[in-house]
Amino acid sequence: MKKISLITVALLVTLFLCSTAPINEHLKYGIPGTCSTCQTLYREGYVVCEDTAKKVPLWVSYHLTKDYLAAGTEKRKNYKFLPDPDLAPGERATNKDYSKSGYDKGHMCPAADESRNPTTMKECFYLSNMCPQWPQLNRHPWEQLEVKVRALAVKYGEIWVIVGPIFEKDSRKGSFKPEEELGPDHVWVPWGFYKIVIFQDNGNLTALAFQYKNQDETNDIPAHEVTIDEIQQETGLDFLSTLPENEQKGIENTKPTTQELNTFLN
Repeated sequence: MKKISLITVALLVTLFLCSTAPINEHLKYGIPGTCSTCQTLYREGYVVCEDTAKKVPLWVSYHLTKDYLAAGTEKRKNYKFLPDPDLAPGERATNKDYSKSGYDKGHMCPAADESRNPTTMKECFYLSNMCPQWPQLNRHPWEQLEVKVRALAVKYGEIWVIVGPIFEKDSRKGSFKPEEELGPDHVWVPWGFYKIVIFQDNGNLTALAFQYKNQDETNDIPAHEVTIDEIQQETGLDFLSTLPENEQKGIENTKPTTQELNTFLN
């Protein structure tokens, strides 16, 4: 029998460890997408793909558990909005961009979901986790959806959330366009927002998807339910990419009935 060199053994061990290493907890269902001007930033409480041209996230993905919420003691009033320290000037939004704009700094990953320790709360206030959000939407319908999503984490023990902006398509250029641009860094204002919530219900993988316009909206959560496939068509992203293709398509092309949705949310 030929002797196996130490180099070969080391290589085999490395390959084994890489193949069995757990994926990032916030990306269990895959990376939704990226772009030539995007940077993916890994935080303790979430992962964000920041579009440094638009100065807003393409998506934010995070794992939320009942235990994380139970551990939440950090108060948001003790933290301030900050430019992302991992992005260079010219690649990031600043507070000056939002000043007197009429828009809120709308959290994609909410502060109430990241109150378990000082690090998660501080990172939640980086402007790379924000989008310009219409105040009436941010403070009422969107906030109510956030409350329901936290309730899902408590009810089912753990959930995965993927959230981000939707931009209007520019048919002439075959790309996207902002509703307007804010401040000296030209922060893009989105047309709307999406939120996808994934969890296990009695052993069955379930996904809920919602879409809101960036304007005065209703508090009727079921009226904002869409399919994941609709969001993919609007954004060009690809969700649930770690699932087998048949399972992925089945979940992405269907949505619970209003009665089923109310059962989940109540």
